[in-house]
Amino acid sequence: MIFRFFRINDPYRLLGLFILLLLISLPFFIDPVSISHQELKNLVLGEAIAKGKLMYIQVIDFTAPMAAGIFALADWIFGRSLIARETLALAIIFFQASFFAILLIHNNAYNDSTYVPALIFGVLCFFSFDMLSFSPELLASTVVLLSLNNLFKEIEFRSQRDEITLNLGVYLGVATLLVFSYAIFLLATLLILFIFTRPSPRKLLLLLFGFALPHALLVTLYYFWGETSSLWRGFYAPNFTVRQDLLMSVKGIFVLSVLPLTYFVFALFMLNREARFTKYQSQLFQVMFLWMLACFIQILVTRELSPHSFITFVPSLTYFISHYLLLIRRKWIAEMMLLIFLVGILGISMLARYHKIQSITYDRLLVSESPYCADVKNERVMVITDDIGIYKQNRLAGFFLDWRLSREILERPDYYENVILVNDAFQLDPPDVIVDPQNLMKQFFERIPSLGVMYKREGTLYRKSVSTPKVSN
Repeated sequence: MIFRFFRINDPYRLLGLFILLLLISLPFFIDPVSISHQELKNLVLGEAIAKGKLMYIQVIDFTAPMAAGIFALADWIFGRSLIARETLALAIIFFQASFFAILLIHNNAYNDSTYVPALIFGVLCFFSFDMLSFSPELLASTVVLLSLNNLFKEIEFRSQRDEITLNLGVYLGVATLLVFSYAIFLLATLLILFIFTRPSPRKLLLLLFGFALPHALLVTLYYFWGETSSLWRGFYAPNFTVRQDLLMSVKGIFVLSVLPLTYFVFALFMLNREARFTKYQSQLFQVMFLWMLACFIQILVTRELSPHSFITFVPSLTYFISHYLLLIRRKWIAEMMLLIFLVGILGISMLARYHKIQSITYDRLLVSESPYCADVKNERVMVITDDIGIYKQNRLAGFFLDWRLSREILERPDYYENVILVNDAFQLDPPDVIVDPQNLMKQFFERIPSLGVMYKREGTLYRKSVSTPKVSN
C-alpha cells in the first residue's frame, strides 16, 4: 500500500511524505530527550554572536563561521527554544527528501519516475533521534545536495555553460564554511569529473575558483579587521588536526545502521544481477558509489563523530535502496520489504532512544548535569574547564567556549598576548562567576591586579565582589 502510493509519479505524494514525517517525529516532540552537547554549544554560540561578538576573536571555538552566523540568526528568531529548531530541522529534512527525489526523476535515474526515494530519504533521517537536531551537518548536507544537482548536470550534458561548473564550486565552498571536513567532496567531485567528463583546464579553474571564492571573502573580512591570525587559529588550523571525538561508540553506530547497510548489500546484489542500465544510468550508479566512498572518508576526518554526522550517506543509500525496491518484480514482496525497512529503522531508533539496546548508548552525546548548577543559576559565567552543562541554566561571559582551544590560552599566562586576550574578555563581557577548578585565573589576576580585586575565590569558583572598582582600560 505504502509502496504503491509513493511509486506513482505525482508531486502531491510529497504531501503524504510531509504528513508521514510529522507523525514519525511526534514522539520526539512529545517526549524530548535531554539536550546534546552540540545543541547546547550551538545555543550558547548563537547567543554570543547575536550580541555582537566576533567569531574566533571574541568567541574561542572551532565552529565554522557560516554555521555560527546561522545560529545567531536562530537565536534572534527562536531564543533558546529547541522545539522551534527541531521543527525547522524537520522542514529541512522534508526539503532534502523532496529535492533529491525530484533530482532523480529529472535525471531519469530509474526506469520509472517515482517518489519512493523521497520516502526512503525521509525515513533514513530518523535512524537516530539526534538527526532531528538543527546542526551544521544538516545545513551543510543541504548545500551538498545542491552541488550534487550541478554535478549530475555536468555529467549528463557535458555542458559548456560555465555557470554550472562555477556554481558547483561555490556550493562546495559554502558547505565547507558550515562543516570544514566537507572539503573532501571537492576532491570527490574532481575525481568524478576526470572519470566521466574529461574536464578542460578552464573548467577545473572555474570549479576551484568557485570553491575558493567563499573562503576568499571570509579571509578578506578578517583581514579588514586585522584578525587573519585569529581566523587561522580558530577555524582552519583545528580542522587540519587528526584528532576525532567519538560521541558514540563505533559499535553503537554500527547497530543503529545495520538495517540500512543490509539493504544496501541487497541493493548491490540485485543491481548487479537484474538491472538494465542506460549509459547515463550506469554513470549515475558509479557516481553515487564513488560519492558514498567520499562520505566514508569524510566521516574519518570529521572532528566530532555522532549519528547525525552520517547524514551525508543518506542520498547514496537512498539511491541504492530505492533501486533495490523498484527492481523487485512481485509487488507484494516490495511492499513487505519496504514495511520491514520502515518498521526496522524506526523501531531500532525508538528502542535506542529509550535505552533498550545495551550496545547503543547516548551518554557521551547528551549533556550531563553540571555539579555547579545548584550554586550557579541565571548568571553570566566563564567556564575554565570542559563542563558545558552549566550553560543549561546560565549564559556565556568572556570569550572562552571550546575548552580544547581555550586551554592553549588559559594554561599559558606567561605569554603576553594571552594576558591581553583575557583582559579584553573581561573588559568587553565580564563574568559574574568564573568556574575554575584548577585555579588557572590566579596567575592572570596576579598579572592584571585590577581584575583580581573584582573577584573572590569560593571553593572552585570565583564570584564577583559586591562592590567592585571600575576596570581601567
